[in-house]
Amino acid sequence: MKWFGLSLFIILTGAVFTWAHWADNRDWKKVEKLVGYPGQVEGDGFQISVPRLDLNVLVHGFPVEPRAGLTSWFAFQPLLHGNLMIGEMVLVDWEVLRIEALLESDQLTLTAIYRPFNGENPGVEKVDFMGKGSRVFLAQEARALLAATSMPISSHLEENPLSAAQTVFSLPLEKILGPAQWTGTALSFLFVPREAVTNDGTEIPSIGFETSFHFQMDGKQTKVYGQWVLPPEEAIQVTESLMKNHIDITNTHSVLLKLSPEEVFIDFLAEGDPIEIAKVLKAALGRTKLAAPASVNAAETQQP
Repeated sequence: MKWFGLSLFIILTGAVFTWAHWADNRDWKKVEKLVGYPGQVEGDGFQISVPRLDLNVLVHGFPVEPRAGLTSWFAFQPLLHGNLMIGEMVLVDWEVLRIEALLESDQLTLTAIYRPFNGENPGVEKVDFMGKGSRVFLAQEARALLAATSMPISSHLEENPLSAAQTVFSLPLEKILGPAQWTGTALSFLFVPREAVTNDGTEIPSIGFETSFHFQMDGKQTKVYGQWVLPPEEAIQVTESLMKNHIDITNTHSVLLKLSPEEVFIDFLAEGDPIEIAKVLKAALGRTKLAAPASVNAAETQQP
């Protein structure tokens, strides 16, 4: 009886600690408060997106929509001990050295730095990083990185109703590429790997590993920009397809993470007839194993 009571105590104690760990990892309100921006839950993790609404970046004369092409992000994933944070900062040139210095002095690791555009003004660089620790520590680090830029500490992101022109613009493109959403003035399409991406054996949130296309109206022409995230063998095929159809590759890079499967990041920029560009992108998608996000598929299923 004595051993039975001891065993029961150990089981109950373990259950309490397991439940406390589970509940603690799913309460992300403190992270939102510390970072200063709202986020959303994705599986066991949490992600926060912060568009650079303070920037007015021109690429060959047209303004880039901050919610589409100029968004910093932070993704948090619980580990057995502590949490993992991976993220990306969108920076103008003069902010880069300051952020690099912060990453070197703190417990975060720089994993990539690249330019997503060519000929933009002001110059824009994206800095990727990762770190491990408690949620409070990582959220404070994210806040410190944001504070080192010229952007406001926090901002309320307003959603404006769609105009008739936006609806007319989006319908034919969605027939080709599937469901999309408006992110500010850009029509955005997202695609994710069919298999989960892991870092050092731990599944990580899809943010930052999504393939994205952003269609932005610019008078009679349309600018299309975005990023492909693909395994190396698919990246070669897609790059060949894009270049063959006169779509500019503005950057190709990888990140210093232990990803499985390995991923290559390809940034692109195109200008012209949106329907023709959409057809080229659709053909390139056919060379990959990318799929629409589960949230999009669920929304389609619920439609009458």
